[in-house]
Amino acid sequence: MGHKVMTLTELADMVKGRIIGSLAPDLKVNGTCAVDNYVRGKVAFVRNAKYAEMLKQLQNAVVLIPESLVEFCSKYPHNVYLVVENAVNSLMDVQELFYRDEFVIAEQGVSQTSKVDDSAVLGNQVYVGEYTCIGKNAVIGDGTKIMHHCCILDDAAIGSDTYIYPEVCIYKRCQIGNNCIIHSGVRIGVDGFRFEPDIERRQVRKMIHVGRAVIRDRVEIGGNCTVDRATFEDDDTILFDDVKLDDQVHIGHNAKIGARTCIAAQTCISGSVKIGEDVWVGAGVTISDGVKIGNRGKVLLNAVVAYDIADDEMVSGFYAMPHRQWKRVWRKLREGL
Repeated sequence: MGHKVMTLTELADMVKGRIIGSLAPDLKVNGTCAVDNYVRGKVAFVRNAKYAEMLKQLQNAVVLIPESLVEFCSKYPHNVYLVVENAVNSLMDVQELFYRDEFVIAEQGVSQTSKVDDSAVLGNQVYVGEYTCIGKNAVIGDGTKIMHHCCILDDAAIGSDTYIYPEVCIYKRCQIGNNCIIHSGVRIGVDGFRFEPDIERRQVRKMIHVGRAVIRDRVEIGGNCTVDRATFEDDDTILFDDVKLDDQVHIGHNAKIGARTCIAAQTCISGSVKIGEDVWVGAGVTISDGVKIGNRGKVLLNAVVAYDIADDEMVSGFYAMPHRQWKRVWRKLREGL
């Protein structure tokens, strides 16, 4: 990989940090690496004291650390340190600096093997990959890139500068906003899972879902996720601005996921769930239908949530309860074994 190269002084100016150490400030760096697998010429990252032993073993390394760990600079003086207020945000700035162009898709135009309906509207600098199908009256915004083997059905709309990776299917009338990233294997707008037994007919009948799935701006959806469309014509399943889904997440019909909420892998959000803003949902969580989760709530990994959660509440367990209460229950269970 060819990356940008810059001096320590330039990098410190960029992250608004200060250099502590004996290595030359004009030393050049060209990327980042893990602190436990250090590579010469790159910047490592330490966020807390548990990495002290690794720093002790390094020699002439460049390490980004927070002000809270500034004592490490004198304790392990054989390295050079970029000391910043917030090491995580500064690391993300450094990653952007060195790697922001790594996954940019520069291609434009429509591949010969793709099929774009005559009524579809494509903006400027759009790319449509091999064997991709775009349906009637679909709208694709400027700078959007749709990779190979995708299917954008009739009346779907995608905003500007959005990346759609291979083998994504966006169902009829669904919408995706600007600056989104939709990873491979995602299905947006599939049927909701709603069936009822008809005893007289000896059948299981399916509820027809005629609403939409709407993805707002700067949303990222990981590989092999599904987002069901809403049940009724005038309703939407909605992922609001800056929602982030990990791989293999399921969002049920009519769900509303608030802005800046992050949902980790293999989580199941059932139908008509309402999740507030700035919520964290851990890996493997199951949220039962109709549950409401307040703003800034935290649902810890593998929890099963069957009841509403208030603003700022952290829950865990099966069935989920306030986290401290769950820890007390768990201790009692262990003591009884």
